Amino acid sequence: MHGSRSFRSVIVAVIALLALVPAAGVDAAAPSGSASLLAAATVPGYDISWPQCGAPYPVNPAFGIVGANKGIVFSPNPCLASEVTWAGGTSAALYANAGNPGPALSTHWPTGQTSPQVCSAATPDTAACAYDYGYNAAADSYAAAVSAFAALGLSTSPAGSPWWLDVEISNSWRTDVTLNVAALSGAVYYLGSVARVASLGFYSTSYQWGVITGGTTTFSAYPSWVAGAADAAGATANCAGPGFTGGGVTLAQYPSGGFDADLRCSTATPVLTTITVSPATTSVATGGSAQFSATGFDQFGSPISPQSPFTWSVSGGGTVNGSGLFTAGAAAGGPFTVTASSGTVSGTASITVTAPPVLTKITVAPASASVQTGKTQQLTATGLDQFGQPMTPQPPFTWSVSGGGTITTGGLFTAGSTAGGPFTVIATSGTVSGTASVTVTGLPQDFSLSMSPASVSVRRGSTATYTVTVTPSNGFSGSVTLSLSGQPSGSSVTFSPNPATGPSTLSVRTSSSGPRGTFTLTITGRSGTLTHTVTTRLSVTR
Repeated sequence: MHGSRSFRSVIVAVIALLALVPAAGVDAAAPSGSASLLAAATVPGYDISWPQCGAPYPVNPAFGIVGANKGIVFSPNPCLASEVTWAGGTSAALYANAGNPGPALSTHWPTGQTSPQVCSAATPDTAACAYDYGYNAAADSYAAAVSAFAALGLSTSPAGSPWWLDVEISNSWRTDVTLNVAALSGAVYYLGSVARVASLGFYSTSYQWGVITGGTTTFSAYPSWVAGAADAAGATANCAGPGFTGGGVTLAQYPSGGFDADLRCSTATPVLTTITVSPATTSVATGGSAQFSATGFDQFGSPISPQSPFTWSVSGGGTVNGSGLFTAGAAAGGPFTVTASSGTVSGTASITVTAPPVLTKITVAPASASVQTGKTQQLTATGLDQFGQPMTPQPPFTWSVSGGGTITTGGLFTAGSTAGGPFTVIATSGTVSGTASVTVTGLPQDFSLSMSPASVSVRRGSTATYTVTVTPSNGFSGSVTLSLSGQPSGSSVTFSPNPATGPSTLSVRTSSSGPRGTFTLTITGRSGTLTHTVTTRLSVTR
């Protein structure tokens, strides 16, 4: 699977591309033995890898498979994360290069390694050493995929993806095919039993498989991904037969539009590979119930039809029946694991049993308020449970107040006629209560102005006299400074007294040569921030 090989230059992932029978814990697809086979999909998938770094990727693939390596083992694909994104993230399938260069050529040879097999330093060129080499190479490829998934922030690990081992003569192999089979066995063991990937198969051609493995049937439980076709028709033909592994053909590759396209073969019998349980996480109160459902998917990521029967179990907190209905016990706790199983495949969900909501606290809003005498203030109460969450539904509340006014059953406070406080407003439900405070304030101190008479008429040169009265309210005791505007030009104006706290005489002496007519006089009174005005009229005749 190098960029230079004629079959495929890159890898792309299929949505749950395959399910392969596990030797070492990996599921393998069980092919139908039909001889006349058709491609399952007319829209192909594609596989890409490092040769496509920095170049456009195939558009709208049916599925995608991505190469974890840069053409050889112990060499990560530099744009693995980008290509995994192209292939659908967690839906991406992955492939890893395989090889066996031997101790004379490899700088990664496991000389002296004691696990999973013993590679003696005295005799490093053995099947055990080749096994460890394949194991280590697969581990390195898997680690590269883990790093890419982490960099993308994906919620699952590459173990949930289908994996393929790329077996091609363009990589280094030994002439002793038994050593090559040992290396492949080590890789299968790591991916199947250690990483526990969703499914595993082999990519190659019958010719290359024969040269490298001697046509071994050691891996007959695993499906083949067959390369070498010149076009889609040839790929369809390659879907027939048991494949080079003997485990059936799941995919067939052919060139298309400058990329390596892949047909999903109908020869692979759908095999239950994963089970999802919904909802994935939930909570239920003690004594309550929650319904779970399970869906089984095949190696291609498609729902099994018909669905397999599931066996349900739960790790604690209650019971679950045969249809997935969980009934919580009397004690809170968790999270507990709900499991749906079919054969050796299972899926899980998480459930937490909570104590029933109990009214624990009441908050009253606003927590404090000031209300003028005779005015109103609406207060609201909210009941909270033992977890600090609002009760649903809210309990009924009884309202009371310690003084200063009255409050309705709906929490509307009406202030009395006397200032005072703070007073305590109480909302009660059962034995739980919450409080707020209200202060009754008097009306603000103020004053008003009045004027008499409403109109005066004088000749030019005469004086018009008015009485301006300052009337205090709500305890106002300040003095008011008076001023006049709107008088005829040339007039002289006096207030006596000024400032005033009661009546004040306004005198407007007109000029003998001033204008004639009717004028609106505006008297302004100011005291601190308080300002009021009053008007009167002045008529000047000749």
